[in-house]
Amino acid sequence: MQVRGCDVTSLSRSHSALQTPLWAAVKEEHGWHAYGFTIERGGQVSDLLVLSRTLAGPFAMAYIPFGPDDIGLGELATLAEALKPLLGRHTFVLRVDLPFTVPVCTDYGPWVPCPHSIQPEATIRMDLSPGYDAIIRAYHERARRALKKCRQHNLLVDEWRGEAGVFDSFCELYRHTAEREGFFPRSRSYLATLVGSGGEGDIRLLTATLSGELVAAIIVLFSEREALYLIGASRRLEGISPSYALQDRAIAMACERGCTVYDLYGVGGPDGRDGHLASLELFKRSFSGVRIERPPTLDWAYRPLLWRLFRVAEGLRYALLRLRRSLRRVP
Repeated sequence: MQVRGCDVTSLSRSHSALQTPLWAAVKEEHGWHAYGFTIERGGQVSDLLVLSRTLAGPFAMAYIPFGPDDIGLGELATLAEALKPLLGRHTFVLRVDLPFTVPVCTDYGPWVPCPHSIQPEATIRMDLSPGYDAIIRAYHERARRALKKCRQHNLLVDEWRGEAGVFDSFCELYRHTAEREGFFPRSRSYLATLVGSGGEGDIRLLTATLSGELVAAIIVLFSEREALYLIGASRRLEGISPSYALQDRAIAMACERGCTVYDLYGVGGPDGRDGHLASLELFKRSFSGVRIERPPTLDWAYRPLLWRLFRVAEGLRYALLRLRRSLRRVP
């Protein structure tokens, strides 16, 4: 295996949406440094986005979101060691969220599973190759009924086109949704970076309005191959569920762009992990996708002592977050 650095702007857009130059640019706006690498193995050449963030003093954690494609754990260990000198001597751990193409197993060898994964360990993914007309015929009755009610109530689904007032309303709706569901919202500046970074429409904010009032919205991230539902916000309304109409529009857009996969991004994982996402499964399954699981987030320690101290501190942080989440959730 040969690994060498490359410009992040040259990374392929055919991988996961979280492996694109666009995602690198978004993360660099919020405290991460993005590295691009070219990997040659077995006569095949691919590329990889690695993010790095300083956590304590000069020491940094490196992180690979949903990459690399089509790699076994043995090759992954070789890749980790090849990246070590390229990431710098202050990198104490390489953390990897493998794609959903990598199967779950019981033994990850020298890689150490994390107690809490960064990216969801299970999701609902839709094969878009049959085309939109065939896909909507496969929707479950729950989704078809919800879409019919949206039409009956004259719900308007549209794309955000830069209106400041609409973005303000979205941020307020997102904050309200976070309080209701008990999760910690992204900052306004992060949301602004997302929706403002979507050159050529690679990030879209879709809105649903009822009688002129914003009642739901979602952010969808596109690559050449996949569309990824990233963030959602909604009000609870009597007799209508706008989120169904928003997802339907996003699926149609993904088909129009030639994407082969629509990822509804996260349901409850195996063995009760990601339990806060479990309630979303019925909704996401109604679009007739397939549930897929992947390995948990994995660590490769470059500096074992420092990494162990970090894992202890991280465990305390997650315990505090669980407590705060339970106190934050409102009826």
